Amino acid sequence: MTFFKRFLVLFICGAVQVFFATYLLLELLGFGLAWHLMNHDMMFIPGILVFLGSGYLTFSYYFLSDEQSNNALYDEFNALRYYKLATAGYVINGIGIFVLYSMQDWSNWSFALANNMIYQIAAFAWLIFGVLLVCFALGDLRESRNG
Repeated sequence: MTFFKRFLVLFICGAVQVFFATYLLLELLGFGLAWHLMNHDMMFIPGILVFLGSGYLTFSYYFLSDEQSNNALYDEFNALRYYKLATAGYVINGIGIFVLYSMQDWSNWSFALANNMIYQIAAFAWLIFGVLLVCFALGDLRESRNG
């Protein structure tokens, strides 16, 4: 495993996650889009890519890489970058959930509206953490060019 390979895995997973989460969030917030992914049962793709990407990263860490490359890929600098991005993600996610919660029309509340709000929160969380995956991947791209 190299920084560039990890960049590719994380960037592809994050970009697909951002695409699907943005589509779903726009659809749930009432923007009608001309193409409908919801009707084609393709919404499982980001989850499968994240699952396969994490499996590949785990497998390569334990079986395909030597100790020297693992130490370079998983050092304190990368951990600090990960923690900073995760902290920013949780802050943005919390603020976004508060905004989505406060946007609801509580006078006409129903189970359908509650279900829609849960989907909005899930899509927003997937969007935020997809963007963070892309940001982390871009850091790996910079590391691959420097090293």
